[in-house]
Amino acid sequence: MAKELDDLVPDIRERMEQALPDLLAREGLQAGLVEPWEDGYRTGDRTDAFEWWYFDCEFDDGSTAVVTFSTKPSTKPKGDLRPTILLILKTPDGEKVRLSKEFEPGELSASAGGCDVRIGPSTVKGDLDRYVMHVEADDSAADLTLTRSGPSWRPGSGFTYSGRNEEKFFAWVVPITYGTVEGTLTFKGKKSEVKGTCYHDHNWGNFALTSGLDHWYWGRAHVGDFTVVFVEMVTPHLPFVGSLNLHTLMLARGEEVLTDDGLPLRLRVDDFVDGPLGGSYPTKLDWSWKSEEGEIALTIRNPRLIESLDVLEGSPRWERFLVHLFSNPYYYDFNADLELRVDLKDVKAVEKGQALYELMHLQQK
Repeated sequence: MAKELDDLVPDIRERMEQALPDLLAREGLQAGLVEPWEDGYRTGDRTDAFEWWYFDCEFDDGSTAVVTFSTKPSTKPKGDLRPTILLILKTPDGEKVRLSKEFEPGELSASAGGCDVRIGPSTVKGDLDRYVMHVEADDSAADLTLTRSGPSWRPGSGFTYSGRNEEKFFAWVVPITYGTVEGTLTFKGKKSEVKGTCYHDHNWGNFALTSGLDHWYWGRAHVGDFTVVFVEMVTPHLPFVGSLNLHTLMLARGEEVLTDDGLPLRLRVDDFVDGPLGGSYPTKLDWSWKSEEGEIALTIRNPRLIESLDVLEGSPRWERFLVHLFSNPYYYDFNADLELRVDLKDVKAVEKGQALYELMHLQQK
């Protein structure tokens, strides 16, 4: 099966290249260029779509921060606005707090011209190059300035369409593939100064992800001079077709994108172990990419579970009970050891470091 897919890659690539100009024109985008408005409120004129702005930071002292500004749950795109702030903080000694605060629809404001979002007392504003954020929840807070150090990027148009008339979509842009961050964290009332590295992406869509995807692996890393973002999205099993694997890859050196051709990317997973919430995860992930331009390999080992969540958390208890009769949607977040091997025509390197990645399982029972 893998060989058959490899044989189809040239034809698929040609069709994608032919279709891309029309896709870009449809959304008012320019090839290879991310503009500040793309990080603005993309669904403000729709009642059938969700949207979130995601930030994660790793600090030199070993602490971490994850922040998400979201308009509504991705499981209910046609539902009412439910603006929510998610703040996850971890101290250098491993103590953690996870706070999710929901607000009234009127407490959300956002600009379509660029990232300028307010939910309750929390705000974030930026122009791709620099973001200033204030987030507060209970007795914890984050006041951070994020500065872009790698390229802003999106895969093609950033949109994945489905449905007979392409009426359904899930979209993605990455304003900060790699950056630096500094500021203060307040953990249970205690404030500390921090500095480190960061990542920021932005997603929106108009269909419940649980209906169109079975699971995905998403990850990122910055090792040596290289920044890499890698994704495999897997659809549910369909009669006579099976599951479809959709791949995305971005490899940059400094500000230069070396490739964002995800078609040759393949993932092999092995040595599964049991995890929380009734799920499981592999302890070996081998990503391989091969084309006429050369080869790229990412070897991921020794995953350390950072976070585990029930995807239905926040839904009514009766709804969680009914869904769990047929599926067990869960989310795992990991830190792991990474070896990156680059063997391209003009770039050859081997780098070791850390990768941050997630496993989102939406339909497994």
